[in-house]
Amino acid sequence: MKKIYLLMVAICLLVLTGCAPQNAATQNRRAEGAYAVVTDDRGTAVTLAQQPQRVVVLSTSLLNFAAAVDGDLAGRATVKAEDASLPEKYQAVPDVGPVYNVSLEKVLACQPDLVIASAGHHEKLAAQLEESHIPVLVLQTRTYDDVRRNLDIIGKVYGKEDAARAKEDELDRAVHAVTDAVPAQGKRVAILHVTPSSVSAELPSSIAGDIAALLHLQNIAADAAADGQATRIPYSMESLVQADPDVIFLTSMGSSDKIEKRIRQDIKGNPAWASLTAVKAGRVYVLPEKYFLLNPGLAYPEAVAYMAHLVYPGAAHE
Repeated sequence: MKKIYLLMVAICLLVLTGCAPQNAATQNRRAEGAYAVVTDDRGTAVTLAQQPQRVVVLSTSLLNFAAAVDGDLAGRATVKAEDASLPEKYQAVPDVGPVYNVSLEKVLACQPDLVIASAGHHEKLAAQLEESHIPVLVLQTRTYDDVRRNLDIIGKVYGKEDAARAKEDELDRAVHAVTDAVPAQGKRVAILHVTPSSVSAELPSSIAGDIAALLHLQNIAADAAADGQATRIPYSMESLVQADPDVIFLTSMGSSDKIEKRIRQDIKGNPAWASLTAVKAGRVYVLPEKYFLLNPGLAYPEAVAYMAHLVYPGAAHE
């Protein structure tokens, strides 16, 4: 497992904000004559006149929710082999393009009666589809609560609520098998997001922050989570030294070589890094992108076990 014993010193740039859910949940009400009304993560009440028969899903994590309840698809986003495996059920389903560059024309060609889109990626596309009177559910998948809620929604869409609840129960058992086995008062941790140009501290509302909270770990940046919207905040070496965490986690996206090069350059002029408890103990870890930056979705138990194993080597680890 890769360890890094060097880190940047510069104070970060601006707060990176996320699109937090607005208490989105399936509503147990029906518009008159409609199949269902569902509130998505925009806070939009989406009316489904009939049970959808031609569903198009625009992200990999949401695709797996559909697979969990054995739902049929009329179209799907491209699934890269390095990100996830494509369920056999969807091998022949028309491809509408990659998550970050979905083709409106290809989506329309699928003649969807519902499109399930990803918050933060598809809001513009959702507006275009809605202009064509195609209902769109924009869902966020970041925290474990998001995962459970999305299963509820997908189960409702397909009329397979029992299958969705069964999957939730399975996930809950797997997550609790790990979280119940670790100390209730966890170690103090810092979760730092590193790019070639900045460093920021991740809050409990981030993917890694949520997983740390499930494991009862004490996130040193938790007190800065004021409005619940931001997932990261600027962070300085001074703040890190003052907090002196037991464990430091690093998340990053992009060229790891460039990131490591900058870390090495910055740290040469800052001996404060070597004074940190986590550094002296060799407890600085890079978290894999597939679990901690790209939402693990139905693989949340594996992500929880991965972090638990780093902090408590005796914990279960997939």
